[in-house]
Amino acid sequence: MSKITEDPIYAGEAARPPRKRGGGGMTWILVVTASLLVIALPTMIILFFGLLPSVVAFIIDRTKGKSAAITVSGVNLIGVFPFIMDLWKGGNTFDQAINMLDIFTMLIMYSAAGMGWLLFMTTPVIISSFVMVLQQRKIANLRKQQKDLIEEWGPEVAALTEDFDSAGGIIPHTLPGGATEQNDGSMPPP
Repeated sequence: MSKITEDPIYAGEAARPPRKRGGGGMTWILVVTASLLVIALPTMIILFFGLLPSVVAFIIDRTKGKSAAITVSGVNLIGVFPFIMDLWKGGNTFDQAINMLDIFTMLIMYSAAGMGWLLFMTTPVIISSFVMVLQQRKIANLRKQQKDLIEEWGPEVAALTEDFDSAGGIIPHTLPGGATEQNDGSMPPP
């Protein structure tokens, strides 16, 4: 018998189904949204129409971390925020919110979301290019150090390298004097 069925402390846990997790976050989002609709309807109107690209980004982003959706939403919110500030300075009325939703306002909000997509698409390319340049510089420095070591210690230092054939086996190298060496992975003699 297993430990779980023998121990009286664990005996009840084997029959008990696991608790369902999740869904609580969505419930809170709905409660907060419903409350804000009652309290701050003009602000919610601007947020609804302004953050539609963010909603679309969350729907189409299937990655685990939702990095595209987070990037687009952050920049989209930056584009919406100045209009919310204007709404709050002007009295925060329903008529003012509807009048603010002209083509110019929507163009700015959606262009900000477009900049978020551009940022999401170009940043990995720029970072990978930067890392590649750094790695090439590191390789050049290592080759220079290798060249200096060969000049100091002689070409025999560079002759004992391992190459692998297409089947994954080690190719024997020709040593000075015509002898061949097959390295089996063990430590060389002292």
